[in-house]
Amino acid sequence: MNNITIHGRLTRKPELREYNNSKGGVNTLCRFSVAVNRRFGDETDFFDCTCFGKSGESIEKWFNKGDGIVLSGEMQSSKGRREDTKNVTYWNIIVQNWDFAEKSGAVSSGSAPAPDRGPQTFEEMEEDIPF
Repeated sequence: MNNITIHGRLTRKPELREYNNSKGGVNTLCRFSVAVNRRFGDETDFFDCTCFGKSGESIEKWFNKGDGIVLSGEMQSSKGRREDTKNVTYWNIIVQNWDFAEKSGAVSSGSAPAPDRGPQTFEEMEEDIPF
């Protein structure tokens, strides 16, 4: 089984493109990249992602650079050659499912608003504290 799930932030605005399928029809695909912080340490992994059809069109419409996303899909590799004639392997996630992730400091639509924490300033106390 080949399945990967990631939770991260888009590194750039998603790009929507059209292509001709094998039956002569026109389909769409969306390409974007997601940065995922590692659980331990300060390193980040970057994943190239591709999403097809209406799902890709939705990602292009609703996401921008920096937006959080949770996605799952299948890892695929392809061989290529760089300008310096070195053979390389490219890895790409073919997105099958995705969902919005909370933006930093934002409240998602399904959760309750933050509780009122009272005044945000300190007041001087008149009592002596015994410590």
